[in-house]
Amino acid sequence: MFNNNTIAVIIAAYNAEKTIVRAVESVVDDEFVSQVIVVDDCSSDSTMQMLAGLQKQFTKVSVFSTDINSGPAKARNIALTKCTAKWVTVLDSDDYIEGGRFKKLLAHSEGIELIADDKLRINENDPTSRKTAMLGKRQKFPTLISLSDFIESNITKKGEFRKELGFIKPIIKRHFLLENNLAYQENMRLGEDYELYCRCLIFGAKLKLIEASGYVAVVRQNSLSGNHSKKDLIKLRDCDYELAKIESLTSHERKLLLRHAQSINIKVQWICFYSSIKNKNYKTTIKSITNSLSAFIFILKNLKTQFFIRVVRRRLNK
Repeated sequence: MFNNNTIAVIIAAYNAEKTIVRAVESVVDDEFVSQVIVVDDCSSDSTMQMLAGLQKQFTKVSVFSTDINSGPAKARNIALTKCTAKWVTVLDSDDYIEGGRFKKLLAHSEGIELIADDKLRINENDPTSRKTAMLGKRQKFPTLISLSDFIESNITKKGEFRKELGFIKPIIKRHFLLENNLAYQENMRLGEDYELYCRCLIFGAKLKLIEASGYVAVVRQNSLSGNHSKKDLIKLRDCDYELAKIESLTSHERKLLLRHAQSINIKVQWICFYSSIKNKNYKTTIKSITNSLSAFIFILKNLKTQFFIRVVRRRLNK
């Protein structure tokens, strides 16, 4: 039904000695995978040695490395330059893929540039944890996701479930990326997937989402995606501002990008506010609370939460 030399799986690895073998072995024998390209991002553990072993063991596996630790976007872009397959997809080094996933995705590939599935999640630290779908019954499958749908899914709304489609891992037509000169933004360490998917949709790609088919995201403490610095958040916010400048956008799409930017900006202002109080930099404190009404409200809510936590702790410690 499909050409076996179809998909290149790219993996950015950093200090992944505990999970990289599982990740590679979960895809290397798939009949639709022709390449497994791993880029080590200057790991300080034994990741590179383990990759060298995997490269010797499997002909599909090729290993490269960055000169300095640069983040997943840089590593993925290096991998993209090594791809020759029709489709390309990302696998995070601490996740894994179940058999049959790519066959299910490719069954929906006619006339589509990006095909993704609902992600399965499992808690690494809980031995009784079961795999659960990120969207599950909250989403109808299969469905086409527009640019507006995609952006809105990443905006937090009070009392509503946030779909977070920025976390999906689609297979992407490599030729579409090449002809539109699309790659990951290397100055981003947070939301680089979101930014690339937005650009794909802006340039006319069709994105289809199907039911969970075997991408397993391992939820763990201290993951890179869960630790957001002020700089990371600013880069994510500012990517929305840059995307909003693209002339082909509709007014609704532009408004959604700016709403997403604002949802990130309030987190930036909270960090600025909190650190300025600790450092007694009251000019920055004033700038943070006067940045916008939404930032002011967000800061007040966080202060209320912090106050409540401290009061409860004091009472419990008495």
